[in-house]
Formats: sequence, C-alpha cells, structure tokens
Amino acid sequence: MPPKVQKSKAAKLLAATSAAKSKNKKKKWSKLSMREKKNHRVVFNQALLDKFVQDVPRKMKVITIYSLIEAFKITGSLARRGLRELVSRGLADAVAPSGAYCVYTQSAKALEEKKNKAATTAATAKPTKQQSKKKGKKAAAEEEEADE
Repeated sequence: MPPKVQKSKAAKLLAATSAAKSKNKKKKWSKLSMREKKNHRVVFNQALLDKFVQDVPRKMKVITIYSLIEAFKITGSLARRGLRELVSRGLADAVAPSGAYCVYTQSAKALEEKKNKAATTAATAKPTKQQSKKKGKKAAAEEEEADE
C-alpha cells in the first residue's frame, strides 16, 4: 500500500465545512395532498326538512349525527338541529344520551306508523304470481266441489 498523503490544513478545513453544510440542510415539509372540501348544506329549506322528517324515522334504525351528515349532505350543526326537531315531534328517542354525543333510534310512534303502512300496502297490493297460482288452485278445487 502506498503511504497516505497528508492533506493541508486548508484542505482539511474545506472538507470539514462542506460536510457540516450537507448535514445541516433545512428540512423541507413534504407536500401532502389536500383533502377534498365537502360542500354540505348549511340551512334547512322546506323540502329538505320535509324529506328529513319523513325518511329518518322510517329508514334508519340507529340514528347518529354522522349518519345524517352522510345521508343528507348537511353540516354537523344542522344534523344536531334536525335530531332535536325529531325528538320534539316524538319521532326519535335517545338511546345513549351524553353531553358530547348521542345515539338515537326510531320511537315507538314511528315504528307503529311503519307497521300500519306495511299492513295497508300488503292489503291493497296486487297478488304476486305465486299467490295468484295458489288462489287459482284453491279456486279450481272449490269449483270442483261446487260441481259435485
């Protein structure tokens, strides 16, 4: 091995300062992708309020603020106001009341309305193909008995 060549003091100083500069570079913040801004409604108009009052007690078994935000594209404060309206009308009941967050469910009044509607629609609905076939067989059997 050849002997090492000694560096001059100036060369050593230059090497030390360049190494220090490379170590102490300013950190740059990484560029994160921006979240898409959600353009939710801020106020109830009459049509939205009517839809809210009709749909929420009938379609949702568990009612939370976030589920209302997602379903109706409204802000959180508007969802809370709507929940208060449903409770005052007796269409929703608090399951787990809390100061910060509350879980609601359909009230007994809303469940009764749902059952009544189902019963009336079942009574007035047209029979399906299978039901009509069964009725046809029964009717044919009754006709045979009547002929005898």
